[in-house]
Amino acid sequence: MFKAGDVVKILIPNVVNSGYDYRLTASADLGSFVRVSVMNHKYIGVVYGIGDSGLDKNKIKDTLEVFSEHLSINDLQWIQKMSEWTLMTPGAVLRLIINIPDAFSPPRVEQLYKYDEMPNLRMTESRQSVADAFASNDNEAMSVSDIQNIAKVSASVVKGMIQRGILVPCDIRVKENEFENNEYRDMGTVQLNQEQSIAAHELCCAIDKSNYAAYLLDGITGSGKTQVYFDAAWRAYSQGKSVLLMMPEIALTAQFMDRYEKRFGARPVVWHSNLTAARRREIWRGVLRGKIRMVVGTRSALFLPWQNLGLIVVDEEHDGSYKQEDMGNYHARDMAVLRAKISGFPIVLASATPSAETLQNVADGKYKHLRLTSRFGGASLPEIRTIDVRESRPEQYRLSGATDDADLQTGYLSPILCENMRATLDAGHQIMLFINRRGFAPIVQCKKCGWVAQCPDCSVGMTYHKHLGKLLCHMCGRMAPLPDKCPNCGNAITYRGAGLEKIQEEVSIKFPGARTALVSSDTMVSRQALERLVHRMENGDIDIVIGTQILAKGHHFPNLTLVGVVDADMGLFGTDFRAAEHTFQQLFQVAGRAGRGGVPGKVLLQTYQPDHPVLQAICDGDRDAFMAADMAARRSAKMPPYGQLIAIIVEANKETTLKNFCKTLINLAPVASGVKIMGPIAAQIYQVRNWYRMRFLIAGDAKAMLQPLVKHWIDKVRVPANVRLKIDVNPQNFM
Repeated sequence: MFKAGDVVKILIPNVVNSGYDYRLTASADLGSFVRVSVMNHKYIGVVYGIGDSGLDKNKIKDTLEVFSEHLSINDLQWIQKMSEWTLMTPGAVLRLIINIPDAFSPPRVEQLYKYDEMPNLRMTESRQSVADAFASNDNEAMSVSDIQNIAKVSASVVKGMIQRGILVPCDIRVKENEFENNEYRDMGTVQLNQEQSIAAHELCCAIDKSNYAAYLLDGITGSGKTQVYFDAAWRAYSQGKSVLLMMPEIALTAQFMDRYEKRFGARPVVWHSNLTAARRREIWRGVLRGKIRMVVGTRSALFLPWQNLGLIVVDEEHDGSYKQEDMGNYHARDMAVLRAKISGFPIVLASATPSAETLQNVADGKYKHLRLTSRFGGASLPEIRTIDVRESRPEQYRLSGATDDADLQTGYLSPILCENMRATLDAGHQIMLFINRRGFAPIVQCKKCGWVAQCPDCSVGMTYHKHLGKLLCHMCGRMAPLPDKCPNCGNAITYRGAGLEKIQEEVSIKFPGARTALVSSDTMVSRQALERLVHRMENGDIDIVIGTQILAKGHHFPNLTLVGVVDADMGLFGTDFRAAEHTFQQLFQVAGRAGRGGVPGKVLLQTYQPDHPVLQAICDGDRDAFMAADMAARRSAKMPPYGQLIAIIVEANKETTLKNFCKTLINLAPVASGVKIMGPIAAQIYQVRNWYRMRFLIAGDAKAMLQPLVKHWIDKVRVPANVRLKIDVNPQNFM
């Protein structure tokens, strides 16, 4: 323990520091939270060690306040290890933990509003987003800033709703509520089968031992992985330990919430990006003080100030959303394993399609393997087969009222798929059509002069969204009106390729009586919108749902018996060495939506490459053989998990600045045995929001110490104010 007057190092939650010296005004431990001032800005930091700056004691500032709450020594070690691995500064890692600016301050005084549902009110898209924002926060009162941030609407929308009386002023102060954790209990509502019981027993034994152990819970879609890790969660919780259930954002569905409540007798405490500032503060403080001991959350929940953490579950561990690329680059799954190892408790990684890295850790004996090979409740696996669209070519169709052959539209649904869709509808069952492309058409082009609608701020084409009547850049969000004719030559423009809206148009013509719904990030702007869709599917109000990867996992529709993948080739031939793995995972998860009830399911994959190994493996249900072949290719190329990669992305607002800085980096590049530095080359998307981008790629074998080498290299360079440098260890995105 440090006493008042001692000089200690305080770690501040910002990206540029590794700790500053301060004089304590009260006794504190390692990890104690303190309030300090840095250049007239007040921060909450933590005591990180003994002061070592060597400054004259008269120049060292006093702490402003010392709090009784603290992080553990294990947490401090985790911050340091994560910093060394990701090459983020320790302060940048701490910023992920101390992400509530007023966590130790009295609640702010501000006007709050309630949502008043008015009958006969015309619900525009913006108003519905506001209504969903309140619903996602249990209809609690919110400030104007919360409403804007969560609903993603402008200030004018909120102001207009206040003027119309839709938003009604209520409290003028955020109430100081000490969050009390729900009193969970084991409801005993699920009887596990033999495989599940064996897996749950092993996990519970690991929790009893209170030692580090990593488990891959490897179960086919619908095998009941959730019920297995619920058993483990209850064992840890009943012993007074804290439990974190991590999952991709989209998996936080009403179906999961209902399953959780049936098992534990109360709704879960949920942590995600769409919480009000007051709610985030309340949960953060509740976790810090040990009053909240079980949380279901997205990747940022890993950085809550946990007390006595006894179990982490990473559901859908292969999912790309666990990779953070905004506030620092890290993989939440890997950092969760690191946290469990340092603190000495079990971690469970659950998936039907585990990542190559996780499978290799199983092969190396680092992770234990628990397998579930049959669907829970006796449901059978769907029949999966390909449709060769070279032979079963999609037929053209006419829009309603069109008679001229010039009005014939390109079709994307093959006759075989359409026949199966008719049979499914006649049987009273539901259909899912999967195409991972938003909008109506990804390419808007003039056939005569070749003009293409391009975003002026990004080096990508703009997608036509028919329901908006506009062009949209999927990189920066810029909208532009759709031109009536080619701006270069005045000729007619055409649409190439198909997105969700185009498929819905074809379905509406070929199946005029079918009730359809679109599911993408454009239409499901909130969790409540997705929950409404789920309830409509469960109630039988939708016949054909057309969706992107949002529908690929986490949903259970018992009456859905046919899944049609419109373009199974999409993603097969990308430049990323993980393209085959990611395509397999995505299509396998999509296929898993079919036949989860009492009626067997069928999955049809439209493709020009029916003999492709990925598609053959999916049809054969032979994941292990496919992954073995894919990993053998990686081993020969020394790609992860048999090698290491670190990407350095350099961005500048001027091309000359970018090129000059890259030359400086090249001149200072290190030389090391077994390490190869490639680049710089223009990033695949060279311009984003008017910033130009170049990439370096550093490759080494599995035992190469790349991080110290890259850190030493970057430390030698002064980065100008108009240059941004991003370091990505084991990159998942090569754009």
